[in-house]
Amino acid sequence: MPPLPQDVTSATLVAKQPIFDLRGLVWGYELLFRDSFGLGDTCARSATARVMLDGFSLLRPILRGKQRFFINFSEDFLESGLADMLPPEVCGIEILESVRPTASILQKLAKLKQQGYILSLDDYIGQEYSHPFLPLVDIVKMDVLDLSAMRITELIHNLMPSKVRLLAEKVEDRETAEFCRKQGFSLFQGYFYSKPTTVRGIKFNPAQLTKTRLFATLSKKNVNFKRTADVLSSDAALMYKLLSYINSVYFGLPIKVHKVDHALRMLGTQKLRQWLFVVALAEFGTSPMAQEVVYISAQRAKFLETLAHASHKKDSALSQKLFLVGLFSLLNTLVQAPVEKIFAQLPLESDVLELLTGGHNRLSPWYDIMVAYEQARWDEVQFLTKPLRITDQQLLDAYTVAGRWVNMVFQTPPPQEKISNV
Repeated sequence: MPPLPQDVTSATLVAKQPIFDLRGLVWGYELLFRDSFGLGDTCARSATARVMLDGFSLLRPILRGKQRFFINFSEDFLESGLADMLPPEVCGIEILESVRPTASILQKLAKLKQQGYILSLDDYIGQEYSHPFLPLVDIVKMDVLDLSAMRITELIHNLMPSKVRLLAEKVEDRETAEFCRKQGFSLFQGYFYSKPTTVRGIKFNPAQLTKTRLFATLSKKNVNFKRTADVLSSDAALMYKLLSYINSVYFGLPIKVHKVDHALRMLGTQKLRQWLFVVALAEFGTSPMAQEVVYISAQRAKFLETLAHASHKKDSALSQKLFLVGLFSLLNTLVQAPVEKIFAQLPLESDVLELLTGGHNRLSPWYDIMVAYEQARWDEVQFLTKPLRITDQQLLDAYTVAGRWVNMVFQTPPPQEKISNV
């Protein structure tokens, strides 16, 4: 691969969007990255390859079990022969709608399929030029937001002989997700998890009540770690999660921590509050879809906190507030109740509460950056970050730190062993 010009070696902006299966589990992710450099053909391909490799390396640790990434490939990139740089067991190839089925392209796709890559055809709307791809691809994606129910049904009927797996893209609400499920789609992608469709009252279970007591204890100016340890000791699962977290590779401690009060003192008040907020949030929903919402919320929180700290080091209060903004930004989808009732039970400052309930204040640009970054709207990201003097490198670092941190928080608790709270 030829060397890249200096201006191409800047930070790689990369994001991901989950793909759910019929059980509501995350089956994989579409990997999204900034790939427009305004360079010549050869250098652009090299730049895209570098971005792809960097993006994969950055996000590879988030994959769990048999999950994999899907990466968009243009015709030029498929022709370049660089599509097999990444391992087929964790990477899939998404054929963009602009790709035409030339003999050369079909030959290369057949070879990739032989090597074990899962092939996906993007934005299928019945176009004739896509038909030669159908015997080769494993998955066909449909943008259901832009298609009528009648057209979707017609396209599915036409695809039945191909025996491909159907992925519904841009599913914006649960009703659409349910319709697609009934039509035979088995994979789903979009933001339907962010739009609740029913409203019910809030009911706290005993585990949530324990965490509410901890919220009250930790909200005090001078935290009594002995009292906090006593409260924690009433929830064995919470103790295991805490010790699992503090003993994770994220902290890299030279010795293993076995005592709860020792773990509390090592974390400190702020980190303890953050960890507790995340695990408490996880109690609000037990379905696989709900757990992914919590995962995304926690990543949002750490992303905003890290970004604010990197670019506005002197304003520690800002980073703490933005952590809560990110963490509770999807809370209404978990408890499916009016947000005012939800947030009234949480110790939130007025500007955080204002933003989370639809208001606009100085925290809003940060929230907008977070959403634009998640959806890979790179031009918008650049526009929003400029007034705040946030660099591409700071964005990338914050996204990487957030991914690693949230994995540590949600890691599997260690086998049971003797634990003491003193």
